[in-house]
Formats: sequence, C-alpha cells, structure tokens
Amino acid sequence: MVKPQFQLNPADITLREGTAISNLDGRLWQEVGTTIGRYFGDEAMVRGRIGLESRYLIALSESKIIRPLSSAERNTLLDLHTQINSSVYQQIRSIEAETRHDLIAANNIFKVLLSNSTLLDLVNHGWIHWGLTTNDIDDTARALLTDSFVKQEYIPIAIKLLNEIIRLSSENIDVVIPGKTHLQPAAPTILGKELALFGIRLAQTFETIKSFRSYGKLTGAVGNLAAHFAAFPKINWLNFSTSFIKSLGLEPNLYTTQIEPRDHQVQLYSLFHQINTISIDFCQDLRLMIGLNWLKLKAVKTEYGSSAMPQKVNPIDFENSQGNSLLSSWIFEGLIRQLPLSWLQRDLVDKTIHRNLGLPFGYSLISLISLIKGLNRIEANRDRVKSELTADWSIISEGLQSQLRVSGQADAYEQLKNLSRGQILTQTDVQSWIKQLSSGSSTKKKLSQISPETYTGYAPQITRNIITKLSKIVDNLGR
Repeated sequence: MVKPQFQLNPADITLREGTAISNLDGRLWQEVGTTIGRYFGDEAMVRGRIGLESRYLIALSESKIIRPLSSAERNTLLDLHTQINSSVYQQIRSIEAETRHDLIAANNIFKVLLSNSTLLDLVNHGWIHWGLTTNDIDDTARALLTDSFVKQEYIPIAIKLLNEIIRLSSENIDVVIPGKTHLQPAAPTILGKELALFGIRLAQTFETIKSFRSYGKLTGAVGNLAAHFAAFPKINWLNFSTSFIKSLGLEPNLYTTQIEPRDHQVQLYSLFHQINTISIDFCQDLRLMIGLNWLKLKAVKTEYGSSAMPQKVNPIDFENSQGNSLLSSWIFEGLIRQLPLSWLQRDLVDKTIHRNLGLPFGYSLISLISLIKGLNRIEANRDRVKSELTADWSIISEGLQSQLRVSGQADAYEQLKNLSRGQILTQTDVQSWIKQLSSGSSTKKKLSQISPETYTGYAPQITRNIITKLSKIVDNLGR
C-alpha cells in the first residue's frame, strides 16, 4: 500500500505575490515557504480533492457500483491530480467565484480534465462526488498532505538537529560547568549532558510524531452513509468506507458527524506545540550560556551584530528559533482550542482556519532550521568555564555535607550552611575548613578529594547513555 502524494512538485512552486503578508511567503519563501506551499497551499488541497475523487471512482468501480475501468482509465484517474497547475487552478478559482463553494468548483473541473477521455461518461452521469460530502474529501486530503509533510520534510530536519546535538554533546562530555538552579550557584554538571538532555526530550517527541496515525473519513453528509445505503442497501458501505480509507494509508473513522472529529488533529498539533516548547527552553539556556560566556559564538567577518556597536556578535539564530517557536505555538494553541468545537453536525468556522494551517507548521520548521544554524556556530569557552568553575568552591557544599553526615555528623548540613550560604568560597577556604574538623583522617581525605571538577557523579556515563539512545532514535527516524 502506497500512500497517495498530492503535494505539488518543487518546480511548480513560485512566489506569485510580491507583497507577502506572512513571513513564510516573504523573507522566508526560498528557505521554507516553497516547502510549506507544496503541502499546505490551496493548490495542494485542490490536488488532494481531485486525487481522492478519482480514487473514489476507482473504488466504486471495484465494488461494481459503476462500470469496469480499463487499465488506461485507472491510470488516468490515479494521475489526474498532477494536471492541476497554476492555469487550471485559476480556472477553478474563477468557477468558485460563481459557485462560492471550493469543492464544487474543483469537481466541475473534471469535465475539463476528462473532456478527451473515455471517462467523460462517468462525469456526465453524475458519479463525481456521488454520495459524498465535502469533508469526506477535505478532511482526508488534509490528513494525507499533513502526513506527507511530516514524513518528507519535518522529520529529515529533525534528524539533522539531533545529529548536531549528538556532535556537540560528544565534543563537550569532558567540560564541567557550574550548575545553576534559580540562576544561583548549584552543584557542577557537564555541558555535554545538559545539551544531550534537550536532545532526548526532542527525540522522544519526534518519535511520537513520526509514528502518529492520522484519520480519514468517508461517512457522508451527517456521518450515516445514508445516501449510499438508500441507493445500494445490499452493499456493506461501512466495510467499503473502512477499506477505502485504509487503502490511502490512514486510519478510518466511522464514528463522525459531517466532519472527522478534530480530536486526532489536535493531538498532532499538541506534539508540535511540545517540540516548540522544548526548543524555546533549549534556546533560552543556550542564550544564557552565551551570555555567561560559557559558550562562544563564531564570528563571521561579513556579518554585523549591530548598527551602532561594532563589537557585537549576537545569538540571532537562537533568538529567531525561539521567536518562530513562539509564533507557531500561539497559532497551534488557537487551533487546539477551536477545532474540536462544531455546532451540531457541522459549521463552517474551521474552513478559513484550516486554510492557514501551513503557518504553524512552517514556523515550527524554520524554528528547527534556525536552531541547527545556531548550534553550528557555538563552541565551549573552556578557559572561561574552568575559571568560573574553580572560582567558587561553595558549589560542592552538597557533596561535603553528605560525606560528613555519612561519618556520623548529623549537623553537617548546618555546618556547611554556616560556612557557605551566600558566600564565595575558595579552594583554600574549603581546605582550611576541612583541616579544623574533628573528623578522622579517613573522612578528611574523602572530603579533600571532592572538587568542582570531580563532583559530577554519573554525569559522564549518563551523557554517553543519552548519546547512544539518541543515535538509535536517529536511525529509527531515518527508516
């Protein structure tokens, strides 16, 4: 079973409006807009409508509702959606200006597309869109186009991002950094681990997105297949519907009103929202580490960071990623709130909303692309990190008090609190404190072995484990 591909060919995508309102159709057109337009532009939806109506005719023929089709006629129908180009699309738009119904306009074009074909008798007989409602076609086409976008465009970019995180995590598995909780000094950790943690959060969600199963519907005007049953009561139309939707590579939903309930859609949107949120979190931490000078940005000679301050090298890729993630999420949040709502069996509020579906997907995609660019431009500032790490030994207070409690000093926490809270401790301060303790030499030796550079616990092993798991996920995503 091969899932139908209704998106436009890359060569057929052109910027037809020079005064774009959306950033995707303007500044980002070449980088992302052309990709998004192939799947979410109105032409792509028209191709989906034509492709599904054609496949529905084939299914009717196979069920002996309409006459048998020759091999050539079948191939004509399977390829009919490829005849939708900018010229045909404009014809359809002209028809729609009169009919004020996009699907009726698309169906009317069948007479044009099949005018010289032996299939014209089926058009004249009225078999196009027989027994169907608009959402049998639109909901199913949208699911197919979204699935194609996810598998063919989004997941490959996700893989590139994960590979970049794997590279950076591996390179920085030996870089110990001061931990920060509440942005205050905390126990040390490893830079590679902190990067890898974002990688595994993203990777697990990417896995869920890739395995997500979209739903289609073919249940008629209010979900009862009444027209089908009335005309041909001896045919099991529930089985017909199930088989047809499955043949497209989708999950069939037989329990609908006029629309396929949007619950499955918003589950996917929630996953993209989750990716956006993780990306925002990642970008914020990266920008903080750049601001702390733990990470260095590579300066490109031809670029400028400010119109006034020549020294500036800014983390604009992370800022762009964060901004696009935010914008994508704001739109997804609106879709998640509104789309599951429909008055009784159907209302049209979601129609114009769905026509903008490419926006949140597009901004989420450019967010990942910008994040990859940013990761390519950073490296650890090892000297600065080491200097800051060893400048304040208060960050090993947890380790000192824990070891001291093991030796039987129940008030160890209070001792370390009195010594370190709100203070910057040098190595000398800590060593002097250890010397004055009444503990035995064995305990003092253990305490002396704790340092900011060594107090990292399982961090190296955890980092390696995450990198191994990330590599496996990348392989699975690429299959």
